[in-house]
Amino acid sequence: MTSVSGLSTGSYSHVLANAGQKQSPSPKSENAPAPAEKSTPGATKAPAGSLASAAATAREKIDAGYARLGTTGTTRTTGDEWDAIGFKDFDRQTLFAISSNEGGLFTDDEIVAAKYQVSARISDIINANDPLSDNGTKAYRAILDFLDAASDDEKASFEWAVGRASVQKAYMLSGGTEEVGTGDRVVDKLVEAWDQVIARGGNSNDYPNMPAYREALTWWEQTNDGAHRVDLSA
Repeated sequence: MTSVSGLSTGSYSHVLANAGQKQSPSPKSENAPAPAEKSTPGATKAPAGSLASAAATAREKIDAGYARLGTTGTTRTTGDEWDAIGFKDFDRQTLFAISSNEGGLFTDDEIVAAKYQVSARISDIINANDPLSDNGTKAYRAILDFLDAASDDEKASFEWAVGRASVQKAYMLSGGTEEVGTGDRVVDKLVEAWDQVIARGGNSNDYPNMPAYREALTWWEQTNDGAHRVDLSA
């Protein structure tokens, strides 16, 4: 089976290798959780359905989970504890608001926990589609559906485009025959970057250095007016 972990450099990269395993987030710090924003008379609330609104709601729910359990999230918080805090019930928009640290409301621990929750859901999809039965074609196709169901905010991120292109290429390499392109030029260019890696006999470490990858990144930055620049040295 062609492994997504051998292709993707994004949030979704490790899930096939860890399919079926109960994950515990391994955050980078033990920062105290950011305090929930207080309501101020006359303050303008974020529009319902917006990423800012999802972030504010997530902050409130996480703090309520901490209060309920009498704890806060740290590097020692287990996957089951994050579930009890409420992460397993968050929708995709909420998880993206946390993982992208919308409004600067979330700690490193919470950001990593949100990313692991997304990975856990992908792992469930993989296990439900018997990834070893057909070189992974059904599993990759199902993951593409999962990625395509993301919110517009998540789809606008470069990380989503990298993940979508990587799983799309894995689907093609596994023998998939459906047309699964998005028509998005950034995603198309990132798929081309995988073609360049393969043509050079490279691996996933070479991916960000491919000309097509850097061209895709330039296009994405232009679309976003240079905001949220991606650090290629990370």
